[in-house]
Amino acid sequence: MTAIAPTPRDLLVEARTLIARPETWTQGAAARDADGDPVGVEHEDAVSWCATGAINCAMYRHADSLEVPPPLHRARNQAGTILTKTVRALTLGHYTEATTYNDRTNHGCIVHAFDIAIADADRLSDKHSSGRAKGAESSR
Repeated sequence: MTAIAPTPRDLLVEARTLIARPETWTQGAAARDADGDPVGVEHEDAVSWCATGAINCAMYRHADSLEVPPPLHRARNQAGTILTKTVRALTLGHYTEATTYNDRTNHGCIVHAFDIAIADADRLSDKHSSGRAKGAESSR
């Protein structure tokens, strides 16, 4: 595992990279092998992932085992929440879960959702960073 847990943004970026090409994205399963059969997202034979499967795969790539430490699990949950909020906003609430949207849309729409979610994660990170900086200044 990395010394410092990845941020939700890190996991979103890694997940987007995993599904960047249509052939590395799937629907109807969290992950698939080269034959198109469903496999675990962390499985070495996985070659394609759905949106949330890719986030989970990114999380497992930072863990030493299937036992995920709490900070990494929190980052994964936050990344999933950001993507879900993005999907709700993009679809005006028609889709309330990223998994359902993944299975009912196309590759381009999913990649676009990741791009927006990553930008949202950047804004959240900037907001939290500036809040900490202001707090440090006011304590002087």
